[in-house]
Amino acid sequence: MIHITNRALSAIAFGLTAVGVVCVVAMMGLTTVDVIARYAFNSPTLWADEVASYLLIAIVFLGLAPNVRQDAHIRIDVLTNLVTGRVRAALEVFAYAAGIVFSVLLLLGVWTRFANFYDRGIISDSPLMTPLWVPMLPVVIGAAVLVLTMVVGFFVTTTALLSGRELSTEATTLASTHSKDMP
Repeated sequence: MIHITNRALSAIAFGLTAVGVVCVVAMMGLTTVDVIARYAFNSPTLWADEVASYLLIAIVFLGLAPNVRQDAHIRIDVLTNLVTGRVRAALEVFAYAAGIVFSVLLLLGVWTRFANFYDRGIISDSPLMTPLWVPMLPVVIGAAVLVLTMVVGFFVTTTALLSGRELSTEATTLASTHSKDMP
């Protein structure tokens, strides 16, 4: 069951990464258009900064789960480098448990804000008058996938700890499954 969930999460993470790349390219294009309009034609756009901000938020939140899956997140490994074997595996389980708590709290917080924006019809105070629930969508999606990623990581590392398997091979399952799915 975990293997199937891990494979599905891998495909989702790959899709989020692809959307993030599209957002980066769009943000670069918008910024370029705005700079050209501002300095070449002395007519800056009124919307490029706002849209670029929304894209940046999407890039960050859509990249959370893929980052964890690829073990690319910032990690202070002073303690884990001093220990080996089961102690390291136990610390990894603890890290995923803490990650579950954090990501669930994050999801609850962003869901509350998203629901508030949607229910009240709150719009941005800008010329675009963007309904603020729209730029919150990638935040909610990113937080939800992060929760799932942390739960799967917790089960994978706990299984490795309890079965006595080497954690290094088990922990990289999240990243290697993702890498194999990439074209």
